[in-house]
Amino acid sequence: MADAGSPDVCPFGPEYQAFWNMRYELFTRFDEAQVDAGGLYTMVPEAHALEMARRARGRTVLDICSGIGSMSIAFARCGQQVTAVEIDARRAAMAAHNAQLYGVQDRIHSLAADITAASTLQALPQDIDTVWFDPPWGSGIGDYRKKKLIHLDDLRLAGLDLRELIGMIQCREVLFRMPPNFDIGIFRGVRGERFAFATDAGHLLWYCLRIAREDFLKVPDRSA
Repeated sequence: MADAGSPDVCPFGPEYQAFWNMRYELFTRFDEAQVDAGGLYTMVPEAHALEMARRARGRTVLDICSGIGSMSIAFARCGQQVTAVEIDARRAAMAAHNAQLYGVQDRIHSLAADITAASTLQALPQDIDTVWFDPPWGSGIGDYRKKKLIHLDDLRLAGLDLRELIGMIQCREVLFRMPPNFDIGIFRGVRGERFAFATDAGHLLWYCLRIAREDFLKVPDRSA
């Protein structure tokens, strides 16, 4: 067993150890990256991030709640121009550092701001093709598993319904990640793409969906 001073022991506590063990899957340049506990837990593994980023159509992406930058970096590496919005200025600074590691800082414009604030929405570019969002799935590690089924109205930002937020942003499409127990039936019959990400053993990790903005605005709260 590794001792407390070992680099194999997670510095954020034992509850984050499983994510620490896969740190080089999250960022191949992890040793040079700036990461906090929340970023470690919420990051998308680099290969999956790139796979999802390639699904975006167009040239410009708005990354809502961009955190320490894993998805913004993936979109930029795929050739997109990215506007990244993160409410925590400290994490936005981490994201800027991490973007430099991958040489894509010139493709990412960062805003340390609240995406739900009117002033932020007014400052957004007018030529957004894709909005990416990965809303918090709960208040902590594995919190989403406490519910048998998570509904769209469970995933709010500052109390704001995601459809209402997207309704205030001019874009062509939305691309987003949802937990494995999400009520995916609300998108039945909706045009677009749906991808399921799973482990090699077949354990479902999450869903990724890409649909037109106008279709997202019309989805119901819950499936029938």
